[in-house]
Amino acid sequence: MATAAAAHPITFWDITPAPGGCPFAQRAWLALEELGVPYDHKLADPQNKPKEFTDLYASIVQNTDDSAKVPTIIDGEIKLTESLVVVEYLDAKYGGDSPILPQDPGQLAKVKLFAELFTSKFQSLFFKILRAGSDDEVAQLKQDFAHNLEVLNNFIKISGSSEGGSYFLGSRYSYAETVTTPFLRRALVTLPHFKRVDPLEIAKSKGLDRLVDWIQASLDRDSNKKTGPSDEDIIESFKKFIT
Repeated sequence: MATAAAAHPITFWDITPAPGGCPFAQRAWLALEELGVPYDHKLADPQNKPKEFTDLYASIVQNTDDSAKVPTIIDGEIKLTESLVVVEYLDAKYGGDSPILPQDPGQLAKVKLFAELFTSKFQSLFFKILRAGSDDEVAQLKQDFAHNLEVLNNFIKISGSSEGGSYFLGSRYSYAETVTTPFLRRALVTLPHFKRVDPLEIAKSKGLDRLVDWIQASLDRDSNKKTGPSDEDIIESFKKFIT
């Protein structure tokens, strides 16, 4: 099955001050880049959202009281929001012979489970550490984080593949990387800077080689390098989370 071509560039709403500044929006941006879908990248100031954007969001969720969020897209007559919904829609329509979501039911289940584990074992601890108010709390959370990194390493080894590459599915980049890389990158930038906790160094010190390889492969991906803000912009945007 050939990849469907978009009749017109997809309208992709993101936020200022830097494109990809929102990790949820970056998920959609990664999918657009990976799938080679043409798009018109529009930016909304979160403090002064354009009426065009707020009206669009309200028309999707059918509620003018909800705060308009990104990513929000327009693809012809289809209007969508919420990052995972947008990624899965784009993949279903434009994935063709090289989809982000595996077509094999077993692989599909495993990459989705990995994304869920990443959210609970990595992403949640990431924000807890940033908000920790004392050195003792950081130290305890760091221990919990180290354990969770070991869980992720073992899951990749058992449920993923190492054939031909270092992505979750070996040589094949997939949804496992698309939906996690924005949060992975932010953690690797902000935790050492604000809390002296370095996830990559923890993984290396514990000999979590499969996880280390996965982290490096995810960060080295061209689509990751093209999308998202600079390290400096990430640090600035995360100051509001620091206790």
